[in-house]
Amino acid sequence: MFFIYSPIYCVQAGLGAEFAGAILSIGSAAVLLTPLFGMIGARIGVRPLLAVGYGATGVATILVGVFASTTWAGIGFLLTAAACAAIIDAVGNALFLRAARARERAEMTAVFMTFREVATLGPPGIFAVVLNAFALPAVFAISGASMVLMVFFTRYIPKRFR
Repeated sequence: MFFIYSPIYCVQAGLGAEFAGAILSIGSAAVLLTPLFGMIGARIGVRPLLAVGYGATGVATILVGVFASTTWAGIGFLLTAAACAAIIDAVGNALFLRAARARERAEMTAVFMTFREVATLGPPGIFAVVLNAFALPAVFAISGASMVLMVFFTRYIPKRFR
């Protein structure tokens, strides 16, 4: 969602394609904090870290939609959402690595990669339908709400995945 709709947001706000590229670069730089998030996950556990990541990303993404008409506030929330999404990116794959036994990882990797591809292609398809009926801020509201909903699902991560 970040890589598709953030540039559209920037261009619609009149900031231009170059600024949109800069926002993508700055937002992507948060992934460099992955070692820090890994250490935090090792200390407090993956479940609470993912709950915080999904919750903070969701709230910040919803606020992008709410403040879409206030360009700089929207950009600030967009960068906040990208930084918080780095938490999810940093520790989300650990669940797969811990759930699949070492001898099963080769076979399960194909399943995992199929899941990732569907997760990459699904939202743009859904948002294409949404954009036929609503303006761009609806994409941020729906995406943010779905991330907040994911906080509920973090309850089902086994406690042994500390």
